[in-house]
Amino acid sequence: MNGLVWQAIYNVINAYNTIEMNSENIPQAGVMRTSTHAPVDIFIGRVRVLEDTVMAIQKPDSPYENDVKKLGNSKNEDYYHGLYRAILQLLHRNGHVRFKPPRDIADD
Repeated sequence: MNGLVWQAIYNVINAYNTIEMNSENIPQAGVMRTSTHAPVDIFIGRVRVLEDTVMAIQKPDSPYENDVKKLGNSKNEDYYHGLYRAILQLLHRNGHVRFKPPRDIADD
């Protein structure tokens, strides 16, 4: 597996490590309202970079194309979560990603 692809996967995973904070002053009530949320646009951008990187080195197969078709045309957060899942499954089918069980201390 290409190091660029691994870095792109890690970037997608770490997209939610950043938190955005909004604050708004409400002078009539004399309070300040604050809220925090994970930036979805960062996640979406990183999934798009991952897709571009993977598609440059790996041709899509029919299961991948079917998974993408099932996602529909709505390009929202759920679409990109499904696209990320489809990309990982494509890599797994082609032997680029292996899911190993955790190590057991008794095995050492």
